[in-house]
Amino acid sequence: MARTKTKRAQPAKKAASQKKERLKGVNSFAEELSKYRKLDDSELVQLVKSGEPEPFDELVRRHSVKIHDLCYKILRNYDDASDMAQETFIKAYRKINKFDGRSQFSTWLYRIAVNNCLNYIKKQRPTEEIYDEMMSGGKDDPVERYRSKKLREMIYEAVAKLPTVQRAVFTLRTLEDMSYQEVSDILKKPISTIKVNHHLAVKNLRNYMKAKI
Repeated sequence: MARTKTKRAQPAKKAASQKKERLKGVNSFAEELSKYRKLDDSELVQLVKSGEPEPFDELVRRHSVKIHDLCYKILRNYDDASDMAQETFIKAYRKINKFDGRSQFSTWLYRIAVNNCLNYIKKQRPTEEIYDEMMSGGKDDPVERYRSKKLREMIYEAVAKLPTVQRAVFTLRTLEDMSYQEVSDILKKPISTIKVNHHLAVKNLRNYMKAKI
């Protein structure tokens, strides 16, 4: 009887030991992630440059939502935005050694994302629907809700028809609420050029809306 109990206890003891090792590995991984989350972007970039790939996962975690949102605002297509956002991080990882730190990492990342989207537009010239489902804006009146939806559809349709540079400038300056300096840093163009393109974008949008309404 004693031998039987011993034999039964051995598999249980082994399973407990294996579970303990698994938990140890999970805790170690969690501690590693926690360590990276305490670092700022520049510190993470330096670690990646030194040959550690794991810190880049933290950079992706921090910036993935904003990069995807930016790509979506330019492309107006969820799947295309996902592809361009993924391509942005792939390019950023491959070119990380070219990041000189003179701008913020997020600015450099935005620049890659915008260029990806503009190049995609030039190649694809998508003709699919600009926007499928619009938010009601919290209005209960179905007539007002309909008007709000149609107005937003026209705005996004108009933005999609802008020349590529105007489209990028308007998206960053107005939809992303960035300063002219930030837009200039991302697109690598003088502030004066950014202001002119933003002015032209607004003018073109107004003319388009007047013709539609």
